[in-house]
Amino acid sequence: MNKQTGIWIDLRNAYIIQLPLAIYSNEDVEVMHLTSEIEETAATGGTRSKSPWGPQGGDVKRTAQERRHHEEKHFFEKVIAEIRPYASELVIFGPSEAKHGLANAIGEHKDFHPTIMGIESADQMTQHQMVAWVRTFFNHPAPRQLPKRN
Repeated sequence: MNKQTGIWIDLRNAYIIQLPLAIYSNEDVEVMHLTSEIEETAATGGTRSKSPWGPQGGDVKRTAQERRHHEEKHFFEKVIAEIRPYASELVIFGPSEAKHGLANAIGEHKDFHPTIMGIESADQMTQHQMVAWVRTFFNHPAPRQLPKRN
């Protein structure tokens, strides 16, 4: 199935919004929430050398950066695993630089090539605002329902 998909992402959460195949169908929009396991920045201390002008233990900081990099990559792979079976057109949006990291991670896959229609900046949103944003981006109007008559 080829679906239009929007992903709102920052380094804590990702919301995957899948629009129904038919523009005017009464199918519900699917919204999936994924959380990351990326640790917040913690203070990284070093050790002082016993010699007056010796090294100051910079390896601890580098190790923390490498750990964070691997956690981000794992989070992006988790998002890609969820969209892989069906996404053909994709828009990635959100407040942080994570959207560019996700786009790069998608580009590294040799066997998965959705068309990335856009990478957009967006503020914090509710789920309803995210769905409306994706619908507007893909020009996919919400289905109208007639009021019930007695």
